[in-house]
Amino acid sequence: MSFELKEKGNQLFKDGDYNGAEELFSQAIQKNPREPTFFTNRALTRTKLAKWAGVEHDARAAIDLYGAKSPSSLKSCWYLSQALLGLQRPQEAYEVAIDAYRASLAARNPQTENLSKTVLRAKQQIWAAKETARLREMNATLATMEGLIEADLKRAVDDLQAQLERGEIGETGCLEDQKALREDAERHIANVRDAFRIASNGEVAERVVPDYLVDGITFEIMHDPVIVPSGTSFDRVGVLKYVEQSGVDPITRTPMSVNDLRPNYALKAACEDFLAKNGWAVDW
Repeated sequence: MSFELKEKGNQLFKDGDYNGAEELFSQAIQKNPREPTFFTNRALTRTKLAKWAGVEHDARAAIDLYGAKSPSSLKSCWYLSQALLGLQRPQEAYEVAIDAYRASLAARNPQTENLSKTVLRAKQQIWAAKETARLREMNATLATMEGLIEADLKRAVDDLQAQLERGEIGETGCLEDQKALREDAERHIANVRDAFRIASNGEVAERVVPDYLVDGITFEIMHDPVIVPSGTSFDRVGVLKYVEQSGVDPITRTPMSVNDLRPNYALKAACEDFLAKNGWAVDW
């Protein structure tokens, strides 16, 4: 019976009825709380609903049931790291994702690319938090204005939560409204920073590393990029070691050798130019 509920939930998920799918997966879990796929399916469904606390709970439950060192737990680790990012806990997300990414590389698991992207997102959020602290320390007025925007956001989110608890709005509507409020706050902060950047002749400016300069294996800025057969560029040192050990393309996992690597001279020049103008990026 529990697996029938799972199959019905899968169909609702495919049809885009995420609330219905979540309910059926919950019923399946109540009947059989030792089946990890019920938790992974509900975790995926909850990512669609942005219910990050629920995703964290389900992903951790699945990892415990699979066993932390089991390759089967890698997808759950991906869900967990996404949830931690959604909950604004990027350092935890990074630690989960980087460990799972390394295990995925060793096991040639299909989650490698997803985990790689999540590691990069976590690293970007960690850097963004450091940049926020740096900019606010540089300019007290900017810190005050951003603090006011964040205080308004907190009041609005708390008010929505109170309405949800009183039954005045539904959970889905509450989550959607909260997401919209956060996006508005992010836009306001971006506009404030842009105004301060212009007024200070660029002194108050957020520092960003472009994604295309970052290696997908080491997650550092590339120094000697090479191209693999699938067309993606990686830093030579990291991908050389990977291909020697695995014998496959990091993206497609099709067979390849180190002789298939080709220099990417244009990207190397771009990396060198960026680092020459942005010495801070060495510590990124």
